[in-house]
Amino acid sequence: MKQKRFLFIYGKVAHPVLKGMTAKYCSNGTWKETARVKRVVEVTEEHIKFETDRIRYCIEFGTENACALSAVA
Repeated sequence: MKQKRFLFIYGKVAHPVLKGMTAKYCSNGTWKETARVKRVVEVTEEHIKFETDRIRYCIEFGTENACALSAVA
């Protein structure tokens, strides 16, 4: 079974992130939209974790200068 790519991002999320809907987030001053959310894993004041068909996202809210890092999990 092929593993999903993991994307760790510093940024902001347009709430709410709901199963079956796309998620919108801002990173590095650019708004982006994901594929449809398959599962919301965890939501805290510091971050949100959710999955689409191909990617697992972890978006940290704690920084002004939002930047993105990605790695294959």
